[in-house]
Amino acid sequence: MNKVSTINQKLIKRKLLELAIIKRKLEFEKKVDRDIIRDAITHKLESDILNLKDINKEYGFSTRTIYRYRARGLKFAKSSSRGFVFVIRKDLENFLKKNLYD
Repeated sequence: MNKVSTINQKLIKRKLLELAIIKRKLEFEKKVDRDIIRDAITHKLESDILNLKDINKEYGFSTRTIYRYRARGLKFAKSSSRGFVFVIRKDLENFLKKNLYD
């Protein structure tokens, strides 16, 4: 009888651990879904100022690609020589449309 109770306790403990893992995964998915909904709801204006992380997130361009686009004529703003690079959404989209057929 004692062995049966220890087996049941081990089984219960294992199931509780599995449930805890599943709960963590669900919480993470819920957070990701909330972020996706929030990003979809936010309005994207032509006058938005984007930094390199925003461009990477929204358009999928790497930092190196943006620097190549800057060399090809993309308008950008930079506060100092070592400062952050900012691009206006309208300028980026116009540049992409213009160079789409080049």
